[in-house]
Amino acid sequence: MEISVEAPAEPPVLVASLRMPFPVARVWTAVTEPLYIQQWFAPHGYANRSVEMEVSPGGAWRLLQMDPEGNTFTFYGRYDTVERESRVRFSLISELFPDVVTYLRVEMAGSTAGTMMVVSHLFPSDYHRTAYINLGGVARLREPLERLDAMLRTMS
Repeated sequence: MEISVEAPAEPPVLVASLRMPFPVARVWTAVTEPLYIQQWFAPHGYANRSVEMEVSPGGAWRLLQMDPEGNTFTFYGRYDTVERESRVRFSLISELFPDVVTYLRVEMAGSTAGTMMVVSHLFPSDYHRTAYINLGGVARLREPLERLDAMLRTMS
């Protein structure tokens, strides 16, 4: 699997694109089911302790994550777009920075070769995107996608 990550000048977004040799239905399930999110939606070395998700427009989600040192962090938000096996968009808020609301958009399209997925992380300003990048944001976007690919290989 190859992942490309770009940071275009406008808008303040990080965009990861990847092609996976799995059917779109399997990828959709891995992206929208708490059991699977718990396994992959974290950087390397981090673990998700609990995941709650109501994947529908207006539905809430909450994730408790633990870093390698045992510190826990809560992330939460709401879904505003859910189009089955095509697109999902949700707000992302960290308890560490509750006044900074970012958005994740996941778009996918199936083909005979598998699924093309594009993940966009939209920030309120370039200042916030630059701070995220300086805190290792490219790896924090890329590493969960690597974990997703590994998990998808084990799903049937």
